[in-house]
Amino acid sequence: MLRSAARTVIHKLGLVPAVRALHRRGCRILVYHRFGEDHTKLAAQCEHIRKYYQPVSMGRVVESLRGGPMLPDDAVAVTIDDGYRDFLLHGQPVFSRYEIPATVFVITGFIDNELWPWWDQLTYMFQRTRRAEISFSGAKLSIAGDILRVIDSVTQPLKRLSPGQRSAQIAELQQQLGVELPKDAPSEYAPLSWDEVRRLNAQGVEFGGHTRTHPILSSISDEVELEEEIAASKRRLDEQLGFPSLHFAYPNGTSGDYNPQTVAAVQQSGFASAVTLGRKFNFAGADRFQLARLDADPRLPQTHLVESLAGMR
Repeated sequence: MLRSAARTVIHKLGLVPAVRALHRRGCRILVYHRFGEDHTKLAAQCEHIRKYYQPVSMGRVVESLRGGPMLPDDAVAVTIDDGYRDFLLHGQPVFSRYEIPATVFVITGFIDNELWPWWDQLTYMFQRTRRAEISFSGAKLSIAGDILRVIDSVTQPLKRLSPGQRSAQIAELQQQLGVELPKDAPSEYAPLSWDEVRRLNAQGVEFGGHTRTHPILSSISDEVELEEEIAASKRRLDEQLGFPSLHFAYPNGTSGDYNPQTVAAVQQSGFASAVTLGRKFNFAGADRFQLARLDADPRLPQTHLVESLAGMR
């Protein structure tokens, strides 16, 4: 409440530019996930970025951290996680119009149509069920009301389970919800194809790795499994691109979702950088294998992006 009140005061006093100036040396890295058919809000966000910040690519960020030319003040890099096709349809057209470089971190198993993300499967089932109530974690869960809140209340604890435990829980939920899951992702959850990845890359979009199946990497102790998720996934991406990919994004990305073993595996696989998730900026000398990112979403109010980029959140 105190932070919210402080942000309100800063806005009313017109001090946002002053707060922005305090953090001008820090590079902001934004992370998007999904894009809707209405481009209006994303365009407004891009307009704000172009007016007050200096868009840079992840390649340029890493070059600077390796001792290359310094980044400009108020540098901003835009990244997108997972590899949904809506980036091609509704994200890149807007970023391209505003000449904002983008880096997409893909789940290679998703692009290969080996899977569709489990959180999308949950959303698909909850939005189609006729049940009003289910049991979850020993408690009754009402599905009426705010369906997104209900989905989030189920998704968050499932993130922390092993793949086997999570699959069992989802199978149980499916039985309760009474919804049949299609084998492949429906159009609203569709991934990019490899041809589309190459086409976007030819247009200047950078691509990086986001594992093969999107597990919480800190939960993996088996070296073979970790190699499959990171190094083997990179080889698959490099094979499709025709050259080495440089950037990696830790799934989920908070401090508990990766560990020193994970970081070492990313370095050894040949990536030049890795990004996390945290409300921080990246200054000169930052660890390029633990670069912080800020949440961004076209559905959020414009003030959320304004405050995040300025350093008010």
